[in-house]
Amino acid sequence: MRKAVALITAVLAAVLLLPVGVKASGSTAYTYTLSVDGEWIRTQDAYMPGSIFLNDGTLNAPEDLFLYGNEVYIADTVPAEAGSGGRILIYNLETGSLRTLGEGVLAQPMGVFVNGDGVFVADRGAQAVYQFSQEGEVLLELGRPDSYLFSDQSQYLPTGVAVSGQGVIFVCGEGAYEGLMQFDRHGEFQGYFAANATEMTFGDRLRELILNEEQMSQLLNRIPSAIYGMDISDRDLIYSVTQLESDSLWTIASQTENAVKYHNMAGTDILSQDLIAGEPNFTDIAAYRDGLSFAVTSTGIIYEYNDNGDVVFSFGGLATTERSGHFINAVAIDVDEAGNLYILDRENKYFQMFFPTDFANATHEALYHLNQGSYAKSEETWLSLLSLNGMSYIAHQGYGKVLYQQMRFEEAAEEFRIIGDKESYSECMWEIRNNWFQSYLPYLLILLIALLLWSFARKVLRRKGKLRKRPPVKNRFLAGLKRHWSYLRMMLKNPFDELYDLKKKNHGSVLSATVIFVLVFAIYLADMFGRSFSFQMVDTENSALSSVAVLFLVPAFLWVVGNYMVSAINDGEGSLRSVYIATAYSLTPYAVLGPIVILSTYVLTLNEAVIVHYLWAIAILWSAALLCVSVREIHNYTVKETVKIILLTLFFMIMAVIVCVILFLIGQQVVIFVKDIVNEVAYHV
Repeated sequence: MRKAVALITAVLAAVLLLPVGVKASGSTAYTYTLSVDGEWIRTQDAYMPGSIFLNDGTLNAPEDLFLYGNEVYIADTVPAEAGSGGRILIYNLETGSLRTLGEGVLAQPMGVFVNGDGVFVADRGAQAVYQFSQEGEVLLELGRPDSYLFSDQSQYLPTGVAVSGQGVIFVCGEGAYEGLMQFDRHGEFQGYFAANATEMTFGDRLRELILNEEQMSQLLNRIPSAIYGMDISDRDLIYSVTQLESDSLWTIASQTENAVKYHNMAGTDILSQDLIAGEPNFTDIAAYRDGLSFAVTSTGIIYEYNDNGDVVFSFGGLATTERSGHFINAVAIDVDEAGNLYILDRENKYFQMFFPTDFANATHEALYHLNQGSYAKSEETWLSLLSLNGMSYIAHQGYGKVLYQQMRFEEAAEEFRIIGDKESYSECMWEIRNNWFQSYLPYLLILLIALLLWSFARKVLRRKGKLRKRPPVKNRFLAGLKRHWSYLRMMLKNPFDELYDLKKKNHGSVLSATVIFVLVFAIYLADMFGRSFSFQMVDTENSALSSVAVLFLVPAFLWVVGNYMVSAINDGEGSLRSVYIATAYSLTPYAVLGPIVILSTYVLTLNEAVIVHYLWAIAILWSAALLCVSVREIHNYTVKETVKIILLTLFFMIMAVIVCVILFLIGQQVVIFVKDIVNEVAYHV
């Protein structure tokens, strides 16, 4: 008996100790954010899909939803085969009870908004906006405006409505390219608000170049896109989404406006200074506290933005199969006080809730403390978020703002440099420079006064003959440097005489020209890679030195060779030597002003950027002017002949590049062909 019990016990223990296979299932709505490099990266789950509501066939053709208290108001339309007509379906999240509003009045409700004054419904089918009481009584009806401000050709097909704290009613409509329609609380039309700008596509620009005015007039006039969805914040900011023209890659690539906008009461987009990350197919937007907002696309992707328009999180997606957290046709979104999101799927005929995780709540807490000025609390949270995801753009940005407000400008500048925020970095450098001047200004003034006194004393001593003249330089190398420096000065002061001397071999040499080319090339590389972060010309971390160097060396080589060849055919008097030397000396302005420009970027901020840009432009244009003058003087051309030779030289350079590219591509194909033959022979052998 004991043996039997022991045997059974051993068998059970062996079974229990066997490894058990577990089927892991990840989140169905992965969360992404922007990295410091501007790339989308996976991050901790910010929102998790929760309950699905009204997936029992209650809804027919839902178009919009709005949360008010613990109730969800849904604009729904009954199809013609079921009796037709519209309604507002009101679902209680706590009790699950349902009630309706507007039946018998509404035709095709597309948008709904609720506040203490009642339920506002945008009805496309009835071409009206209704204000209902909670009992369903019609309090106000806004039909087509009878006003000189509303054109006879304008469409009035309301699809969305929002009401400000002062009772101003904003209506967006299908095809209303003039902007949002604005009514006062009594229903009087006040005009249009926050119209989008006209979008110039790549095709439009090509047509303007090719077609004449008469042909252009025969085409359809370009009109801006109508606002597609909107919401209003507790600060009476209008948040809107616009569907961009997505049928053309060029339209998206060349867009000049945001698909998501925040409008103040003047109608100005406060995010218009930058293009923010987004998509062309947004359908709705919901305003949240502390300037946060949530926008949803028709494919079910949800974007969360902060008050600057920076992406906080992105999640959701298109449902290729029945999957929680994904949608077939998302048409509306709203958010409650706890941060729970509610997304309406028109195709699936239900709405789904997402709830924020601790990670999302911590991020919102950090943003809240930052906006409220509680920088110590915000700093702790940002540091903890950075420990979870050190590549997060929004985390580095928030931490940098906290450091800036705490006047830790050096640390803040480093955070802004990491995320590539040149404007904020420049603001930190302005503060650092200001502190430096306050600390060392007395010493600078003393040094300046000492230099002035020394200069004055030298003049007095030289006038009285008590200051010895400098002895001539005996070192041949130093004397040569001094002589060539005088040539460069002459090139700046009187280029015609200097070019004549270069042509007659009185000044300059191939060696000196080569030294100038090397010097200018070094300055060029320093200009590309050595500027301060605020004024960087290229992405220093991702740009190859060889690629940037080619942009200088190839044009310089082709110019010298091409100009000599073209001028030799066109009776030019200059030799290859003179063209080479003259080209080098023509770059003198850039050689002189280039280092000044580079050094100025470490002293000036973006507030004084015009100084840097003007200095750089002067250096380039001055060098280009000397290059044109050198062509005329070296080859003894007239002005007309000089222009002709310059254009022919540029044409030669372009054609040479094209030929080299073609030969390179052909060479690649030949190499691939030979490799294939060798591999085939080796395989058969």
